[in-house]
Amino acid sequence: MTVEIPAELQPFVDQIIHSGSYNSEAEVVGGALRLLQERQRRVEELRREIQPALDQLNRGEGIELNTEEELRLFFEDIKNRGQQRLQAEQAG
Repeated sequence: MTVEIPAELQPFVDQIIHSGSYNSEAEVVGGALRLLQERQRRVEELRREIQPALDQLNRGEGIELNTEEELRLFFEDIKNRGQQRLQAEQAG
């Protein structure tokens, strides 16, 4: 299979090859594909991680914060609960 490097990317590919990071255009393309594959894996992983939260929102279980003060209090509460949990773990 032959891959044509877009003209606007050719100088970048040439620079990478000349730097010694890769020996050929094929290696550069292979490296790029590995990075793309890893990115796709991470995106899929992130989607799996956030799906429970999206499901909760769809069930109407979300918390609506309309002002900066509500947001500040929300995060203050989270911080306080986290500190209490940490203290309980350290004491226990």
